[in-house]
Amino acid sequence: MRGYWVAIPTYWTFPGGEGPEEIVFDHPTPLDAPGTLRRTLESLMPLAAQGVEVVVVAAATAPTLEAVVESRVREVLDAAPLPHPVRLAAASHLEALRDFCRTGGREEWLPLLSLAGYSQIRNLTLILANIGGAEVLVSLDDDEVVADPDFMMKITEDVALLGQEHPVFGLAGVYRNRDGGVLLPEPAAPWADAWPKMRWLNAALTELVLTGPRLKPTYLGFGGNLALPAALYQRLPFDPALTRGEDTDYLLNARIFNIPFFLDNTLSIIHLPPDKPHPTWLRLRQDLVRFCYSRLKLRQQEPAPGRARVTPRELKPYPGNFLEDDLSLRAFRSHTLLALDYLDRGDPEGARQTLMNLVLMERLERTGAGVYGKYLDTVSRWQGLQAWLAQPEAAARARRVLWGTA
Repeated sequence: MRGYWVAIPTYWTFPGGEGPEEIVFDHPTPLDAPGTLRRTLESLMPLAAQGVEVVVVAAATAPTLEAVVESRVREVLDAAPLPHPVRLAAASHLEALRDFCRTGGREEWLPLLSLAGYSQIRNLTLILANIGGAEVLVSLDDDEVVADPDFMMKITEDVALLGQEHPVFGLAGVYRNRDGGVLLPEPAAPWADAWPKMRWLNAALTELVLTGPRLKPTYLGFGGNLALPAALYQRLPFDPALTRGEDTDYLLNARIFNIPFFLDNTLSIIHLPPDKPHPTWLRLRQDLVRFCYSRLKLRQQEPAPGRARVTPRELKPYPGNFLEDDLSLRAFRSHTLLALDYLDRGDPEGARQTLMNLVLMERLERTGAGVYGKYLDTVSRWQGLQAWLAQPEAAARARRVLWGTA
């Protein structure tokens, strides 16, 4: 399995989780907490003999934390010897890569190099895999455990099988909970009945994971269990305009470009996320923005050779049910109920922030012209960057800049 890279983003925040976060991640690790990264790395030990390369990408919730986060993650990596080498990529490496592009006269690609959000971090893993000459990038997260000793073998088999028929494709795996199940608890609050995200997600998981053959086409995938061959990651980036939901959006974008994705319902990791520290209104805000954005992208599609016209129906029940014309009505009902709940609990600020979500949705709808065209422009610039970095001489120079070795 040489030529396979495993990328693990890790997210860190202020000690105690208290501080002025500028970037919202679901559950970043406080700098004074042990975190979950080491557990993930140790779960890869049985795969060490299979020759995979591991890269950890460290991100901070605020620029002021970047140096200390890089130092903290180095401590985690060096806490005890691991049987597999681990490369680190953090803020200093990102700046070195940006300088490398400037020196090469490639400043037009600098906006693609960032750690300022989920999509940007995923894209950096794709760039690092390209620099490393990875045939396949396996995307994990730092709150997961790989417990299946055949995990990489399944990916190898799937990639070989799918590659016989598809020149470009992606592969998705499954999240399993601590108890081995795949379905997620559904909130019972009235606002959640008007915003049935978990119900629709569970319906999709039932269809894709719990029924049918092992390997099947999919419209749903999770960023912490993806396998992306070089032909895909060199061609298609995650959309950096999206603040979260980058994985679901990536499959949507692949479909726009006629790139199929497949799900192996036996390719599983154990997902052990910490509790999410952010209030319900903020999590809803992130969801509302992502669904509004993806709906705008679908509505603005333009026919062109090599591109398909994707409809919400193809993505149902999740996320497609949130991409229909009734999104605004669902948002109004759910947010009104949540705001009333906040008021009942004596939290007027929570109610105000909840209703502000509706204002932000209306603003995005009003100012969101051209999001589809902007993503097409990002794709064009991305392909230029990745084609340059795929050249052996450029890749070797970049590796020396990043890690001191070609």
